[in-house]
Amino acid sequence: RAMVGFERSAGMDREGGGDYEELGGSSDAGRGAAGPGAGAGPGAGAAPAVWVASTALAVLVVGSAVRPAPCAGVEACARAEVVAGSPLSGYAVCALCTALLLETVSLGLTWLSAGPLRRIVRGLDRVFVPPLLLCVTFLVLILENICIEGLWLVHVAAPGVGEAAGRPVYSAIYAEWVVNVPILLVLSGRFALSRPWAEVSRPVIVTNLYIVLSWGAFFVPRPALRWSAILVAFAMYGWASVDMAGWIRRFREASPEDLPGRRSRSSIAVGLVAIFFVYGLIYLAAQVGAISSKAELRSFVILDVCVKLNVLLVFVGIRSSQFYDLLVDLLANKRVHDEGGYAIADSFGAGAQVP
Repeated sequence: RAMVGFERSAGMDREGGGDYEELGGSSDAGRGAAGPGAGAGPGAGAAPAVWVASTALAVLVVGSAVRPAPCAGVEACARAEVVAGSPLSGYAVCALCTALLLETVSLGLTWLSAGPLRRIVRGLDRVFVPPLLLCVTFLVLILENICIEGLWLVHVAAPGVGEAAGRPVYSAIYAEWVVNVPILLVLSGRFALSRPWAEVSRPVIVTNLYIVLSWGAFFVPRPALRWSAILVAFAMYGWASVDMAGWIRRFREASPEDLPGRRSRSSIAVGLVAIFFVYGLIYLAAQVGAISSKAELRSFVILDVCVKLNVLLVFVGIRSSQFYDLLVDLLANKRVHDEGGYAIADSFGAGAQVP
């Protein structure tokens, strides 16, 4: 009887036992919202393999076609690279290492403290996947900034790009994007909005393809061909954005009004679409030479750090409201042992009385 009370916040199945849907979403939001054919498409195991394969193929094809030259081999690019360098990446590494440490410690302590609950609520382990993925994004972002600080993975743009000869292209930024952007999309679509893998896969693949294409456009010497590639990349951004808007619409149609963090969950997808558009504007400004390579680098570094930290804050809020809602349901369904309050020792192993 006590398990029935989990149903509102933890998506319990009365007949099949407790099942924690993704990040605390209801069974309607997780299974019913998926609609017909939710099981179609790549599953949790196959989807990442498909994403990696498609991205690797795109990098191989585009890289072979454009053959980017190292910046160090071109005198003008090497000079511009030194000018563009700044201690900003070093500061970013320090901040990201602190965030990674805090999130790792928080994840470990939460995992240990939730041990008794993990034994009685099936699928509760999935609630720890988002913070684990966020730790991965921080680690990749740290590696990116180390590469920038060490002037590694820097190539020279084709003549005419940016209205200046020898413009450096920081390929480490694009390498970070093809790893971290899919993680952010999975956090938004799968874990925040409880969308099935079939819905999440297409925007992830399309997004990585246009990231690789936009990177390759820097090394295309013919303006007509270069701008054609850029237009295709922006069209693919629009395609992925429409799919993400569909995530939000279907989630709102199916999720209960009292779902913990309901608005915050949608805000992640909205924010990602908006910030990717800002990235695109900076990219266009760099292509036409409206901003220097130094301004481009600083803008991307600042945005990369801010986006990951904001997603972290949103998930902290969702996680807090979710655990609070689960605790309320636990207390509401526990038998009163004495007049002092509800005993929750057998659920949390604390032996405490909550008045």
